[in-house]
Amino acid sequence: MAKIIVVTSGKGGVGKTTTTAALGAALAQAGQNVCVVDFDVGLRNLDLIMGAERRVVYDLINVVQGDAKLPQALIRDKRLDTLSLLPASQTRDKDALTDDGVARVIGELREKFDWVICDSPAGIERGATLAM
Repeated sequence: MAKIIVVTSGKGGVGKTTTTAALGAALAQAGQNVCVVDFDVGLRNLDLIMGAERRVVYDLINVVQGDAKLPQALIRDKRLDTLSLLPASQTRDKDALTDDGVARVIGELREKFDWVICDSPAGIERGATLAM
């Protein structure tokens, strides 16, 4: 069962996304099976940092709402075989995330990976609390 880390802060621009990507890559380089999850719906950046922005087909909201299965939305890193990304939606509203849906997706991730690292949006609103 995976260990879960949430990288969060009340302020934007402090390095949450960079920290999430770097920590995920370091753990993957150490041989761990890692998934990084972007919870910053509407302002996603984790896919950009990881160089996967052109590979996003399905995202976290698609999986939460049942429009896609988790394996369809996961993007495997091209450099590190043991690093995967679950991107956030750029066009949907964060209100599309539900407590039950997020819990279900995190439960699935816990069974597939050694580490799940969540990139939280800034602030203390719903997106951040769902990530936590």
